Amino acid sequence: MLETIRGVILRETAIGDYDKIMTVLTAEHGRISVYAKGAKRLKSPIFTATQLFSYSEMTIAKSNETYYLRVGELIESFYRLRETLEGAALASYVADVAADIAVEGQPCTDLCRLVLNTFHAIAMQKKPVALIKGVFELRISAIAGFVPNLVACGGCGSSDSDVLYFDVSGGIFYCEECYRQSAALAEALASRRCENEGIYPTGQLISILSSSVFAAMRYAVYSRAERIFSFELKDEALADFARVAEHYLVCHLERSYATLEFYHAVAS
Repeated sequence: MLETIRGVILRETAIGDYDKIMTVLTAEHGRISVYAKGAKRLKSPIFTATQLFSYSEMTIAKSNETYYLRVGELIESFYRLRETLEGAALASYVADVAADIAVEGQPCTDLCRLVLNTFHAIAMQKKPVALIKGVFELRISAIAGFVPNLVACGGCGSSDSDVLYFDVSGGIFYCEECYRQSAALAEALASRRCENEGIYPTGQLISILSSSVFAAMRYAVYSRAERIFSFELKDEALADFARVAEHYLVCHLERSYATLEFYHAVAS
């Protein structure tokens, strides 16, 4: 039985000289493996539709746990994301994380939309790459079930503070007064305080954030999907936002990525 789906190609593995197996993210079936026979031939009718990071419409047939591509038509190549090494590196990292988060056989409309929106943002080059990366990391953390509580202080319930203390591992924040009320944390703060963040004797990873960075985090997590990149941050605030977003995702996924290390190598 044939089925027509739309999916974004996250990974590809060469099989022989002309074939390949693709990891494809679909809204209907989550992450699936698709065998594309002859896809590496330049004259193949499915050549353009099977390029890495492309969003394509595919007619597929399933056998056991593998889908076989019968017909492919390109919808969007996101070609411009390859124009900079930093953009291409970020796209590879986004694809790796999405492939890990997606579950085979389970619909993932929100995740698919996030990846497509992120690829589009990278390709358009209208926002700093660091901002795009941070938004993606916070949003995919929420999709994966690690939604940080950015509504109110975990101690007093207030949401109005100039300086905020974000517990990365716990996904909760405190105003300065509530943070200092804990004797153990107050002692740690006095002895080990860092300018931006540090690991304290309590074992918590704490990020000290400005109100503008915290507002950006809230926006990235809670805004509508089509508006997630619609804000600005500059210089130090952008650097703090990017840092805490990455630490939050990596902390909760409990793994590292070679593509993330490569991104930092080319972005520095």
